[in-house]
Amino acid sequence: MGEQGEERSETRRSGRWAPLRPGVLGNGARLALGEAIRTSLSEVWAHKLRSSLTLLGVILGTMAVVVMVTLIEGIRVMVWEGFYSLGYDGVMFVTYRPPDDPTERKKLFQSRGLSVRDVEALEAWGESFQHVAALNASDSLVQAEGEQLRVRVFGVTPSYGVVRNRQVSKGRWLLDSDQRERRKVAVLGADLAERLFGTRDPIGREVKVAGDTYRVVGVESRIGNNMANDGGWSRREMNGVLVPLATFRTYLRGGQRVGALMIKTEDKEQLAAVSAELSRLVRRSHSGVGDFRIEDVASEMLKASKEIGELLRNWTVVLASMAGISLLVGGVGIYSVMKISLVERLFEIGLRKAIGASDRTILAQFLIESVSLSALGGLLGCSLGAALCAALSPLFEAGLPLSPLGLALGIGFAVAVGAFAGVFPSLAAARLTPVEALRA
Repeated sequence: MGEQGEERSETRRSGRWAPLRPGVLGNGARLALGEAIRTSLSEVWAHKLRSSLTLLGVILGTMAVVVMVTLIEGIRVMVWEGFYSLGYDGVMFVTYRPPDDPTERKKLFQSRGLSVRDVEALEAWGESFQHVAALNASDSLVQAEGEQLRVRVFGVTPSYGVVRNRQVSKGRWLLDSDQRERRKVAVLGADLAERLFGTRDPIGREVKVAGDTYRVVGVESRIGNNMANDGGWSRREMNGVLVPLATFRTYLRGGQRVGALMIKTEDKEQLAAVSAELSRLVRRSHSGVGDFRIEDVASEMLKASKEIGELLRNWTVVLASMAGISLLVGGVGIYSVMKISLVERLFEIGLRKAIGASDRTILAQFLIESVSLSALGGLLGCSLGAALCAALSPLFEAGLPLSPLGLALGIGFAVAVGAFAGVFPSLAAARLTPVEALRA
């Protein structure tokens, strides 16, 4: 300290300022900041009840932010996962319908109706769609492990898995070789596999379908979820059996007719053109007879996805606003406490200014106290929010993982609200003169 004083005196006498040695200013700033933090935390600790009540508002607000953001993210993930697992994205159905035109009704004998030949024709002629599948279905008795159930049996082409976005949780999907060789293999729906085999692995086991023995090669993944389902279809498929269409025609229901054709397109911006092309090709395959109906499910799902997206955005705004209001209430509490603290500590402020404390030091002390209070409340709120999300997780099929965005927003908003709430009392304290403060 003596050397510094001599150095400063020397520089003053010479009429110039000499640069301080490295680290002197930095150490001083760090000491001032550390002292401000220590003083602020001491003040918080000295008024435990008042600080606790103030923290309560920040804790609840931060917890609301964390929980709301996590819930929104969890619901959004569940909705979209369930939505796309239904397998309607870019898909159009072709089903049988008697022709409306009297002339076409007279020519109905020229059409083969919906058949497996249409699959070959559409695969050969189609330009706007990438995959074609056919499906037939009937109700049959299924037996395994002493259980006997009457369920829906679906005869499908292997491309059905691609068209309808079907996955397997165990084993494999149906292969082209299964179709060509009419193998007696089956993929079980997720619910049927559980009903027949419980927790045992069904892969490689045998089931009887309408009296014939089939080998289980796969278990289909679950379709949809509680947030998104299509009612009867997905439920019947998860409780049903899928076999190759050629096997279905050989052992269950013969003939060339099928119940439905399905195509999948990636060109979702031109669905009307795809539908027109599909109609033209099916009519061509049916000798010019319009004995079919096209269900443009892709357009309906595209419209539904936009509506769902808009609904989720609206809910995001509503829930985020509720959480934000809760946090602002905590900010009002911090502002009130800082104003009370300012009034209580006027003599201290005057005394510190009288012995040389700068406006910046007083401002920093009060501002750090406000931010420290809000940051502590934010940390506690995030902890409670994480615990609440963990408690709610079993209610969601895919769980409810804690959102890092929710934690970041919770802490960030808490600190921002604390800084904003403390800046006006801090400025008021810093602008007081020693005489005004001591007189009060």
